[in-house]
Amino acid sequence: MITATPPREVRAGLPGAPDLRHIVHNSLGTWLSFRETLRPRYWLAWCEITLCLFMILGGFAAHVFLTRSLGNVPGMEAAIPFAIWIGFWLHAILSFGHEAAHYNLCANRRRNDFLSDWTIWLFFPQTTKEYRKSHWQHHLHLGNTLDTEISYHNCLSPGFLVKAITGIYLAELLVRYVFPEVPPVQPSHDTQNGSGAQAKTNSIVPLLRALTAHAIILAIALSLSCYATAITWVVAAVLIFPFLTTVRQVLEHRAIEASCLTDFRNVTHGPVNRIFGTGLFAHFYGAAGFNRHLLHHWDPTVSYTRFGEMKEFMRGTPLWPELRSAESTYLSSFVLLLRQSFRG
Repeated sequence: MITATPPREVRAGLPGAPDLRHIVHNSLGTWLSFRETLRPRYWLAWCEITLCLFMILGGFAAHVFLTRSLGNVPGMEAAIPFAIWIGFWLHAILSFGHEAAHYNLCANRRRNDFLSDWTIWLFFPQTTKEYRKSHWQHHLHLGNTLDTEISYHNCLSPGFLVKAITGIYLAELLVRYVFPEVPPVQPSHDTQNGSGAQAKTNSIVPLLRALTAHAIILAIALSLSCYATAITWVVAAVLIFPFLTTVRQVLEHRAIEASCLTDFRNVTHGPVNRIFGTGLFAHFYGAAGFNRHLLHHWDPTVSYTRFGEMKEFMRGTPLWPELRSAESTYLSSFVLLLRQSFRG
């Protein structure tokens, strides 16, 4: 039976992760004891979530002001930079859905899910609970053919980048979702016992919530005759945001030497994790700790708000060289993977 809830203990055998149960720092003691001090800083996560919401709505408001002041033609001329801005912050706020899936936004688990559903998932047709079900399979099967998050199967080639930025890749994903090639992941025992009506509600509510949120945004723009703003929002949500999300996942988990001729749906890729920088861009492009994603895969129970302390702990252990070897930047990883696509 597949569980939707990650275990609280440190597990041995997670793909790409060392067994931390016996790791000892030369002065801080065992990892198991040190980890107990790493309680999530909920306030920090919510400050960053609030910032993301402000940046999204602020970008929209700024474009409305520009279009109302100068007209729709200048608004269209400014559409691309504003769409990139809004799409970037949509991607950033969605990253916190991952933190919610690991119960790191509120001490009360029910409140954790409720708050994240109506803030983080506001613009996306998903819930924390449903995302959690598939996401834990990513931890259990990283790099093998049973992984549930497989954007890194794609070669970072110019052709793939074009498909991603034009929405073709997103359309392909939607088709695969509606017409899956393999049976979906078996639901947990609790889900099987749930009523059909409840299951429908669980899928319809987030869809209606997301559609309503986008409809309100578009209605505001259209009611003010800001047609350029409405187009900018659609481009940000349908093209820019999915592109940024897809590329980030490839940069996190695709091996540099992976052949572009290999179909990793049928061939094991192997687990790969990286650590990126902590600068302003990296912090929000890899929001909610995705910029230090290796640490999360080493111990999924630790909040991203404590990754600094976790990394410092590892500095005094035999795992430090392995961690250092996984350090990179988003730009260097992008360039190396792009070069590999030409070799393929």
